[in-house]
Amino acid sequence: MTPRPLLAAGLVAATALLGSACTPGVTIRPAAMDRTPETTSASPTSSTTTATPTPSTTTPSTTRKPVPAPRPKHPASSAPSREVARTPTAAVCHGIPSSVSASQVVLVDAYGASATVRACARSHGTWVSQLGPYYGHVGQRGVSWSKREGDMTTPAGTFPLRGGFGPYGNPGLDGMWFTTGSSDVWVDDPGSSLYNTHQHTPSNGRWDSAEPLLKSPAYDYAQVVGYNEARTPGRGSAIFFHVDLGHGTAGCVSIPSSALRAVMRWERPGALMTITP
Repeated sequence: MTPRPLLAAGLVAATALLGSACTPGVTIRPAAMDRTPETTSASPTSSTTTATPTPSTTTPSTTRKPVPAPRPKHPASSAPSREVARTPTAAVCHGIPSSVSASQVVLVDAYGASATVRACARSHGTWVSQLGPYYGHVGQRGVSWSKREGDMTTPAGTFPLRGGFGPYGNPGLDGMWFTTGSSDVWVDDPGSSLYNTHQHTPSNGRWDSAEPLLKSPAYDYAQVVGYNEARTPGRGSAIFFHVDLGHGTAGCVSIPSSALRAVMRWERPGALMTITP
């Protein structure tokens, strides 16, 4: 048996070696020594037999704590958004005279024989478009402030919208409507006492010329524009708001049939038409 002094010296040396295991990168193996039965039956986790692995000597490993994501300044809320959907702003109608006191105006903006038509209503002192724009036509020679009979122009200005007519039933116009037949005409003879009025044939010498009102598709749906209601000879007659034919008119205002019927349903008594050159 080894004398006790020598065993004590071995333990001192082993303790010195284990103390150097705190240095990164050094793996310590215990020196071989006589083991008693109690030592061999020790638990594998005994600190005297297995040193804890340490990081590599070349690149020491540094454990980094996860960086927390930045918090939003205003945390999201599960409550419903209070944002209110905005209603698109209605288009403003320009060109209606300030002297107009009606609540509805059919605005006709002409450029040559072509025109843009809008149904406008007064809202808090401003005219806003409620229908349209619709694209149609005016006289073949445009719009004039000095309309004359047969000059192929449409009169400029603001006029009342009167009753309607056509071979079919009233599409919804809130006003007078008459159904046309082959005898219905509009007198355009400046020399007649019936100038610029609705009459029936035969003329029996009462006029020399008149516009037939049974005319399809132009007059399938039509409305009288109250121009020259004083019936001044030669100032123009038979100005209607009627179905568009795809080209300039003899002096009327025209838009597509579906648009025309929509405007007629929109109108209320007292509606006006403003025609701008």
